[in-house]
Amino acid sequence: MKNIALVYGGFSKEAEISEKSASQVKNALVGTKYNVYPIFISTTKWVHKDNTNTEFPVDKNDFSITVNGNKITFDKVLNMIHGAPGENGVLGSYFSLVGLPYTSSGVLTSALTMNKNWTTRFLRESGIQVPMSFVVYRGDQENEYLSKAKYPCFVKPNNGGSSVGTSKAKNEAELKKALEIAFLHDDEIIVEEFIQGREFTCGVMGFDGTTKALPLTEVMPKNEFFDFADKYGEDGAKEETPANLPKELSEKCQAIAVKVFKIMRCKNVSRIDFILKDNEFFLIEVNTIPGMSAKSILPQQAAAIGVSFQELLIKIIEG
Repeated sequence: MKNIALVYGGFSKEAEISEKSASQVKNALVGTKYNVYPIFISTTKWVHKDNTNTEFPVDKNDFSITVNGNKITFDKVLNMIHGAPGENGVLGSYFSLVGLPYTSSGVLTSALTMNKNWTTRFLRESGIQVPMSFVVYRGDQENEYLSKAKYPCFVKPNNGGSSVGTSKAKNEAELKKALEIAFLHDDEIIVEEFIQGREFTCGVMGFDGTTKALPLTEVMPKNEFFDFADKYGEDGAKEETPANLPKELSEKCQAIAVKVFKIMRCKNVSRIDFILKDNEFFLIEVNTIPGMSAKSILPQQAAAIGVSFQELLIKIIEG
């Protein structure tokens, strides 16, 4: 049996989402050919937690653990850390240094897709429609950026996910307040054009040399936009999979998602978010480690084509 290190946690508010994903992933892999060892990573500790919540420190020299006197090494890392350091390439760099295969996208892809500004620039050059935007850095003078803003606009931490620290600003006063909130989470903030339209997301699977777009999901937020509460709250946004959309539009979005997956050199699975306006899709974000609980969007989409949650996880591990 293969030993799989299931890493979760991380350095951001998304750690709580990562923990939920990891718990369901571990349960789904019971009875398979894998010995799954949950590894919690935070700014203060790297530990394996067993079923009794006893902690065993990770030896960072080779990413091994010792349990009851037995040293355990791993065949592969199943990366379930949303945000830093799992989704931004930092952890991938470490695993590459110690020679340990991991399931998430490579270092360059992860670093690029985690940075909204550079993702936008890179994809615009590749012919992908994206919202207009500019970046505000901590310490910039107000006169350097206030004149650039057009309202309404979105204000987001440039290197974050799950809409943490994101606000919608309708005027200059709201923009200043939104920047204050965003700067609690990052040192660089992206101010993005607001596009009024329907929100869709498309999962992409890349296995065995083929890249396949999954059925679209339409996300219908209950709040003004798809914020953290809408994504993860008990009474959050409504999600419809497959989306109620004409076939030609669905296929158009899927084709863009596959193109982006290939351009960005994503690995295994990704989820790509869009706004549809006047029959044109504007790319909002590329998620290289999407939520992976059984009810998360990408597993929903996989289930719609007959791929169970367990089968999806096995594909990711073996990919």
